[in-house]
Amino acid sequence: MMKNGKVLITAGSTLVFGLLLFFGFQWGAPSLSAESLTEEEVNQTAKDKYPGTIIKTTKTESEEYKIEMQLETGVYLISMDAKSGEVRSIKKETIGHAAEETAEKTPQKQLTQNEIKARISSQGDLEQIDFVQEKDNSHYKAVVNKNNEKITLILDPYTGAIIDSTMVADSIITENEAIAIAEKHVKGTGDDTEFYQPSDQTPYYLVEVELEDDRDAVVQVDGYTKEVKTITWEDDEVDDRDGHE
Repeated sequence: MMKNGKVLITAGSTLVFGLLLFFGFQWGAPSLSAESLTEEEVNQTAKDKYPGTIIKTTKTESEEYKIEMQLETGVYLISMDAKSGEVRSIKKETIGHAAEETAEKTPQKQLTQNEIKARISSQGDLEQIDFVQEKDNSHYKAVVNKNNEKITLILDPYTGAIIDSTMVADSIITENEAIAIAEKHVKGTGDDTEFYQPSDQTPYYLVEVELEDDRDAVVQVDGYTKEVKTITWEDDEVDDRDGHE
């Protein structure tokens, strides 16, 4: 009887072990069969983590995606797990290495004007855009207007990255134009002019105008819009906004 009891215990143990092994395999199976993320999913994950422009995405044999990405501070190589989307590493590439690798493996496609427009929409109202063809330095040149200031942007034709940004100085009206505007507005003769370019507002002229009745007015003229902003009458030191013609 004792011998039969031992056999039953052994058989029961074997059955329990077998069930545990079976269910353990079932629980582990989903992780072994998890599907890899698509290239589109990986690219979107990278964009969510690092705002920028993806240059190239490559999947390796070791279930890893290599994403070359243009950020504001340069070109970076991001290694991402193909199944979880977890970033394994990110490192900045040298300009020479990035350009050489891109040229050898995947020739970049030049962006269209509409694609460039979309990338610089936050920079201001677009006034002009041109493609400048040069031997070693072809680029897009755009002029935008932001807060009444015209800015020239030089853009990479492949990534849309801003290479240079310069304020267009010649968009400011001349001193003679400011005097003519002030004289017409208060009907007098310009006597003295001063130009101001503060950091917190657009440039402007202060034009002193002498009227026929011997009154003097100081007229503030916007350097970009030519708008008369204020008129100060030196007789009574009262600001008149658009009230004296």
